[in-house]
Amino acid sequence: MDNFSQPSPSVGRLRFREILTLLLLTGLAFVVQGYHPGAEDAEIYLPGVLKLLNPRLFPFDSEFFTAHAHLTLFPNLIAGSVRWSHLSLDHALILWQLGSIFMLLLGCWKLSGLCFRDVYARWAGVVLVGALLTLPVAGTALYVMDQYVNP
Repeated sequence: MDNFSQPSPSVGRLRFREILTLLLLTGLAFVVQGYHPGAEDAEIYLPGVLKLLNPRLFPFDSEFFTAHAHLTLFPNLIAGSVRWSHLSLDHALILWQLGSIFMLLLGCWKLSGLCFRDVYARWAGVVLVGALLTLPVAGTALYVMDQYVNP
């Protein structure tokens, strides 16, 4: 049996040093990616969150965004986290963005452990994804990860 058919022995375990490195990479990826709240399709989902937080907002023509926003758990999840944490919506959104980047990089770390036994190759894969978050996927005009929180 060759060495490439067995996953790395540390695929399931995550050490403190690796978590710290992933947090650092999350911060760097966030800086490289930038943060642009309210861009693109946020005009559909963020009003849904605002309406849940304050039902008196948007008394007229809220059907424009509720027709789409009610099809996902995103507005409920974000509004619930704002209520639970007592943070402002802006702070909650930036924390959700950072958490999303961290979870994506963590998933890349876990997946790269199944592909590579060498730890440097694993980190190279994670860093590559972190550096290319704003790269559009070929032929789709979709990013690997949007520059703001969205469903």
